[in-house]
Amino acid sequence: MNDFGLSFFLFSAAAAPADLPPLQFAIQVVEQRIIIRIPLRRPLRQPRSRAQPALVWRETEAASCQPAQQIAQARFTRPGIIDFLMRDRRVVRARLDNDCVNLGYYSSFYLVPGDDGRVCVDRDLVQSRAGGQCAISDFRTLQAQRAR
Repeated sequence: MNDFGLSFFLFSAAAAPADLPPLQFAIQVVEQRIIIRIPLRRPLRQPRSRAQPALVWRETEAASCQPAQQIAQARFTRPGIIDFLMRDRRVVRARLDNDCVNLGYYSSFYLVPGDDGRVCVDRDLVQSRAGGQCAISDFRTLQAQRAR
């Protein structure tokens, strides 16, 4: 500290009256909101050889909340349906409350997970880039099986 700063500090400490009110501190709370952008996966149309049998997707029960950080990609299969490809190679289907046809016209959409980092049924929304919102009504796990 230079001489001027030290002398100013000593002068201000000596000149301070003894009857000053106690110091007060302010606390500022910062809240954070996380929005996750989900890239869409375009379906690939590959010719199927006769040696490869067709696959049929069977839906089974899934948890009502899914970890948002596990979602790798998504695709719209039909109006009101979004299939999520999870990082652990599972496919989870989200059914939306109403037919959100406009969600499929954009290259991505947004999910706003809850404070717990999960996307839950009847709580969280899928938001299009144009501003439309749809609530998720159900999650199902898709399992591939060979067609007979």
